[in-house]
Amino acid sequence: MPVTVAGSVVAGLLGAAVVVGAARTWLIRAFRIQERDPRLAAPGGSETAPEGVAARVPTRRNRTLAARVFLPHPGRPVAVVVHGWGAGGADMLVLTEPLRRAGFNAVIFDARAHGASDDESFASLPRFAEDTEAVMDWLAARGLGPVALIGHSVGAGAVLLVASRRPEVAAVVALSPFSHPRPIMNTWLAAHGIRWRPVQDALNRLVELSIGHRFDTIAPVNTIKAITAPVLIVHGTADQTVPPWHAEAVAAARPDVPLMRLPGVGHDDTPGFTRHLDAVLGWLKGVVPG
Repeated sequence: MPVTVAGSVVAGLLGAAVVVGAARTWLIRAFRIQERDPRLAAPGGSETAPEGVAARVPTRRNRTLAARVFLPHPGRPVAVVVHGWGAGGADMLVLTEPLRRAGFNAVIFDARAHGASDDESFASLPRFAEDTEAVMDWLAARGLGPVALIGHSVGAGAVLLVASRRPEVAAVVALSPFSHPRPIMNTWLAAHGIRWRPVQDALNRLVELSIGHRFDTIAPVNTIKAITAPVLIVHGTADQTVPPWHAEAVAAARPDVPLMRLPGVGHDDTPGFTRHLDAVLGWLKGVVPG
């Protein structure tokens, strides 16, 4: 190969590497969690008190998670509650009293790079799932269970992924799940002025390489097919962040899975979801033994 041609190839490869590196840096910075709520790390309380007790749970890469543990019912099932992207466990504390009334214990935690948990290079659905499994392992080491999983948004995708590979999960409630990461990413990219499909496809592939997983392997529309535990999908009809068609697609992938539609409820609509908690937890109580 002539020197000039070889030089051109090397220069092209270096240029491509620079572009890829810059794109990855931009994506990581764009998805950094800007605000954190440290409330789960607040001291005080006890496992049987209404405010629960703070705990640190070890997870992957030598990180720890801030958690709050509620064990008002010795020997009863434990609901592990997983928040959504950019939120925190504190946003899910509204579930603890309804769960107690329904006869469940609960653990609520901050995923890595959220709330009072340790920081990370980036957050992702697979890392949300790893953190959920870390909490499950922490509970199992203490003889606590069976475990049901409740997740919202990205947390919903995470609990579906966990249940697809952990048969000991007793039940799953997926609140406002998306069907597949690709349409969510494409919508986000379009909102940032990136609308040309080849560029979107390239950036999606870069995200896959960065998180170490293909979108198809973590997409709720696919993971739900491998779950043996009972699953309930819950979605607000007024959700504009993750439109209801996502939940319909996930439910269609498993015709035996019920889809509970919440009229007029949005995506991060805590009051709206709270109005329907009795029905949601009534379903959970009916399918979880113990």
